[in-house]
Amino acid sequence: MLALSVVHRKTSSQHTNVSLLAPPNLAEICGLLSGLPVIPFRRKSLREYRDTVSQVKKERFEAVSILPPSFSSALFSFLSGIAKRRGLAIDGRSLLLTQPLPQTLRDPSRHLTYEYAMVLETDYAPPEYWQGSKLDKPDSHAGCIVFCPGSRFGPAKRWGGFGALAGLLFERDIVVLGDAADAADAEAIESIAPDRVKNLCGATTIIEAARIVSNAKAVVANDSGLMHLAGFTGAPVVGIFGSTSPSWTRPLGTKVKIANVKAGCVPCFKRTCRHHRYECLSKITPEMVAALVHQLSPERR
Repeated sequence: MLALSVVHRKTSSQHTNVSLLAPPNLAEICGLLSGLPVIPFRRKSLREYRDTVSQVKKERFEAVSILPPSFSSALFSFLSGIAKRRGLAIDGRSLLLTQPLPQTLRDPSRHLTYEYAMVLETDYAPPEYWQGSKLDKPDSHAGCIVFCPGSRFGPAKRWGGFGALAGLLFERDIVVLGDAADAADAEAIESIAPDRVKNLCGATTIIEAARIVSNAKAVVANDSGLMHLAGFTGAPVVGIFGSTSPSWTRPLGTKVKIANVKAGCVPCFKRTCRHHRYECLSKITPEMVAALVHQLSPERR
């Protein structure tokens, strides 16, 4: 979603014809939110990988901007035969690029969209300038508070206070979103307030989830894909940050609050806590997060 906002700025300001190469599970939502043609990057098998390379070759693209910093993404672009290949000279991939950019562009003290803007050769705008993407909003769940308790990154991003937060937001209807892996967390939240909590983990498509968060009074989310999806739609977001840094991956949008605490080891960007204490998350209290929710949605207390 962060990258998609920079692509939007490039296409709207430069009137450039752009296609996206995206993972198959994100291809439809990327197309919906951007309005651009999307090629699904299928690579589960060698045959799928070769088919995707062939599909990209047939398009005869003039240039490719490589946003992921991985070696494999640069190798794919090289094999696709695209003449201009622009990306960070990182992970030993300089020889695969025709326009290698300095590694210093990857700077966690500066928002990630700056790096993307440099790779895409477009102007940079801070994440709080993003105005949101219009979506058709569902009548169901309108005006709810949405909880997104999951994060595939690991436990250093998974705040454990969502259940207590549901108890504090006693006047609000709550929808819990996530995939099937988040079901246990969602059930724990639902048990706190079964009359007010709707558990939709594993029950929605990503497009349905996008429509729900776009119509929320506020979205409370760990640093995760759903947090960035909510920010992209322009929804009010409380982003919870543990081992990662909001300076680098703050959600997009004008209505954003950040829940994080200062600690000597933060940010470490690790999946698990080397001290086994997770103080970066445990020191974020439900009361702190509830106060941020009320700041974003103050009409009822």
